[in-house]
Amino acid sequence: MIAEAPTVKLGTSKRGEPVKVGEWFRPDLLPYIFGISIEAARKYRSGGLWLEGKHWRTDPANRIVYSRQAIEAWMGGTL
Repeated sequence: MIAEAPTVKLGTSKRGEPVKVGEWFRPDLLPYIFGISIEAARKYRSGGLWLEGKHWRTDPANRIVYSRQAIEAWMGGTL
């Protein structure tokens, strides 16, 4: 499924400021960093394309966070 294109340039916030993320980040940044919707990420998780502990995990507050490096590698064709 093709994710909807974000309305801002990738890697920038709604105000046009650069988005900087650490190794693990919250789902609301996915459209700005990778152009992937939160729903698409959910489907990648539930379909087994993104693996728990590698591409995503839960943080101490029991919220899902994503690995920037693992997703970059996945998008580049490296599993």
